[in-house]
Amino acid sequence: MASALQYCFLILIFGIPLHECAAVLLNGSCIPVEPCFDLSVMANIAERVSKDVTAADGEKILLRHSSFDKIRKRKNLHSCVLLKIISLFQNVLEKTKKNDIHKGEELNHHVELIHIMDQLKNCVYKTKNRCRNLYEMSNKTPSPMIWKKDMTPNQLAVLQLQKLKSAKSKLNDVHIQETVMDELKTLYLYMQGKGFRKNTRMTKEKHGVQ
Repeated sequence: MASALQYCFLILIFGIPLHECAAVLLNGSCIPVEPCFDLSVMANIAERVSKDVTAADGEKILLRHSSFDKIRKRKNLHSCVLLKIISLFQNVLEKTKKNDIHKGEELNHHVELIHIMDQLKNCVYKTKNRCRNLYEMSNKTPSPMIWKKDMTPNQLAVLQLQKLKSAKSKLNDVHIQETVMDELKTLYLYMQGKGFRKNTRMTKEKHGVQ
């Protein structure tokens, strides 16, 4: 038992990239903890769906990573924003499903990605009423007239929510659809961070859910 604990400790200290090790031992071995969802699966399917989409011109819907990283580091902000991002992308995928160019393949990647969006919603941390407060703020607060690099995480979250809301109000606009489909290629990068739950099993055990 002592040697097994020492082994786990070394993995955690030196960051050996084998598996995430849960704080649980079974038969003297560490139990590998699987992520809530393997984002590489999403990245591969999104690439297949959007590989023939021409890069959209004009302003992007999702903030640049340098700005979004500030949101990502705040779990509650990240979670609330992620839910709106997933909702928008799912809506656009539903809108463009009839134009799916992969129907001849054995697996309909477009439809599969729609199902993945549902799974991703379950992987986002639940934040109770905090999202509602943030959403109300984004509806009432005008966009800050300062450089994004000078914005606080809250201001950037509000700005991102406003951009998502604006895009959602124009779902029938082909340009908006093309922009979303183009941004699908890097969407998985926005999911990574404190607002994305690592493991559903551990979360359920923590709250006594069977």
